[in-house]
Amino acid sequence: MSAALPCHDDAAVSSRCGDVRLILASGFQPDYVREVANAHARLGYRVFLVGGDMHQGQNYLPDVSFLNLRGDDRRDTNPVREVVKLARYLARLVYCVASSGSTTVYDVSIGRPLLRCVLMYPLLRSVGARIVYTAHNVMPHDADTMRNRIVYWIVYRVLVDAIVVHGQAIKERLIAEFGVGPARVHAVAHGTYRALDRPEITKRDARQRLGIAADERVVLCCGLQRHYKGTHFAIGALDGYDAKGMRLVVRGHAPDSEYRGYIERLAREHRGPVAVDVRFGAVPGDELELLFKACDVVLLPYLEGSQSGVKFMAYAYGRPVLASDVGSLPEDVVPGVTGEVFACGDAAAFRVALERMLAGIDSYAPGRIAEYAREHCSFDTAARQVDAVCAALARRRV
Repeated sequence: MSAALPCHDDAAVSSRCGDVRLILASGFQPDYVREVANAHARLGYRVFLVGGDMHQGQNYLPDVSFLNLRGDDRRDTNPVREVVKLARYLARLVYCVASSGSTTVYDVSIGRPLLRCVLMYPLLRSVGARIVYTAHNVMPHDADTMRNRIVYWIVYRVLVDAIVVHGQAIKERLIAEFGVGPARVHAVAHGTYRALDRPEITKRDARQRLGIAADERVVLCCGLQRHYKGTHFAIGALDGYDAKGMRLVVRGHAPDSEYRGYIERLAREHRGPVAVDVRFGAVPGDELELLFKACDVVLLPYLEGSQSGVKFMAYAYGRPVLASDVGSLPEDVVPGVTGEVFACGDAAAFRVALERMLAGIDSYAPGRIAEYAREHCSFDTAARQVDAVCAALARRRV
């Protein structure tokens, strides 16, 4: 770990400091962070990526310099140690930003809005930084409190120079609920992951490795399992449903033990011919490939939310999605091509749409889905859009 930026140690790089892209990524998904950093490197930038332990060991391009200024991304249970750790991180971060030669900080991290409001953003602005903030969600999941709304109002209206969102519906909420000027909010592509793809592993091979019969209809709920993602809704909607040969596969980490127990109980008590296959825990990349290749449809039965990275992981593997109509989830879901949308929380509509998709599954061609994703929602497209936002801020500053 080094608090000093490489551009001050290398004359050739130092001459390119105007072409630096400084990305702040603490606490957010390593796969997303890697793809964002690499996409900006492909634009010709020397990328300095500030993160923590969770971002170590990723397959970054040569022009991406990873600076582990955060260390352990988890909060220390000892409040004194936590304060010391945060103070050290903020000191390193401010020095990093001040010495980078970049006029803009592109923040794709998540969480701790009060820290941003009280300390981090004011400190960064004090050394002349412009801040482009990614609002992955308008408000934190399961934490839409008055205090958080006040804090986010300050972040959105006072502390950041531009806001990036992954969907038009999110932009409209920021304008309507927080009074943010439309010109300050920029809807950009989420990005489609460059998924692990071993060509020798076909759908049949993936199913053999997972112990799934070749003739089963497989629907997948994958990723972080929280209440708002609606996995319990999907299990309940298929309870007693007369669909022989269907298997619902649930995989992912469930940090809330109460919700994890609830899902396990629903799976045990499930009635009818639909098999419910639940296993919790982090999913390794090679198993993730098997799961997406083995399934027919990826379920996104969200009860609340803004957008989903799982949707774009499905597209990377050429799999269609069945998504609820919340937030920006329906955006980039093209009926008959990349998937279908149903009314949030409507079990009957969910079953009808799923049955229709499985009956005509061959019409959702994997190659066509992947091609759509590459053309309309790639990380390279998103990087170009964010680059335009940063360039506009730089022109305003001059």
